[in-house]
Order: sequence, then structure tokens, then C-alpha cells
Amino acid sequence: MEKNRNGKQTRDLLEYTQREEATISMEKKIVNGIDVDQIQGMIGAVKKQPMMAQAKIHARTKWISGFNNEASIKDFEMGGRLNTTSRKNPFIIAGDHPPELLGTNKAPASVEVLLAALGHCISNGFAMYGAAMGISVESVTLDLVGDIDLQGLLMLPEPGKVRPGFQEIRATYYVKSNAPNQQLEKLAKMAEDFSPVRDSLRAVKFTSKLVVQ
Repeated sequence: MEKNRNGKQTRDLLEYTQREEATISMEKKIVNGIDVDQIQGMIGAVKKQPMMAQAKIHARTKWISGFNNEASIKDFEMGGRLNTTSRKNPFIIAGDHPPELLGTNKAPASVEVLLAALGHCISNGFAMYGAAMGISVESVTLDLVGDIDLQGLLMLPEPGKVRPGFQEIRATYYVKSNAPNQQLEKLAKMAEDFSPVRDSLRAVKFTSKLVVQ
């Protein structure tokens, strides 16, 4: 009886150890909050069927009054299929101007939302490409500053003389990670170079600086 009991305890311990090892293994595949296997799975699927990567992004903006607007974002298309069920309710993004720009301060200005979208996109790149490279990132904070000459918006000194959009955008990345600085520099470049929002703003001069904390 003692031998059988000891044998059972050994098997139980072995099974427990195997479960713990499996759990640890699964945990190691989650890097920066992203499942590395899912990244590889998506890449593999798109390699087989590139059409899956063709996407259309939708947004609907409704003017309310003055400079106050509301945009709703819900449906999107991937691989030629319209997805109306992934999100039950639309995301609402409000827009306005400060009083100094004739607004009512109900929401940020469009160019501020654009800067925020750029920050979102690049920080996502730190997370995703970091996960793919096996780089764990403890924190990422982006400070972005955009230069704009409002004469362009006001058509001064004459229409078309001054561009109405950003003239330059400067970014500073504050990153905490145990990875070597050289790897973080590479990661920062990937996050920039493959950012859809950054690419959409390619006509704007862009500079950045990485600060490892």
C-alpha cells in the first residue's frame, strides 16, 4: 500500500509539474499583452492568402455646430468582407476647437486627434514588433509636438501660400525595457517605419528621439 501511495504521489507531482511547465510556456508566449502565436498565425495566413490583408476602414462624421463634430467608428472590411458584428456599439470621437480658435472646448481639435492617433499607432508598433522580436516592454510613453502655421487655414497671405497642415512633427519615446539599447533602437525604427498612420503622414517632416529609462 505504501509503495502504491508513493507511486501515486510521484505521478501527481509529475502531472502538477507538467501543468506548471505548460502554464509557464503559455505565459511566455504572451509578450507586451500580445499572443506571439497569433501574430505568427496571422502572418502565415496572409502569406497563403494575401487578399486577407486588404482592408477598408470606415468612419462617419456628423457636424453639430460651429467646430463641434462627432465621428462614429464601428464597421470595417477585411479580405473583401464587411464586418458589422465585431463591435456591438460604435466608438464616438468628438471634435471641437478651443475658444482661441473660435470653438467651445467640447473636445480636442482635429489636428490634436491626428497627433493622438499617430501616438497610438506607433506605441502599438512597440508592443507588436516587440512581441515578435521577443522584447518585453515595461512601459512606453510618447510625447508628440506638431508645428502648424494657422495662416494656411485662414488662406493668408493668400490661398495656397502657406500649407494648412503640419509642417513638422517631433516625437520623443520614453521606453522602459531590459532589452539592449541597440535592440530598442531597432524596435523604435520598426514601430515608425511600419506605422500606417505615420505612413499616411509621409508628406510631413518627422523626427524622433528614443529615451530609454
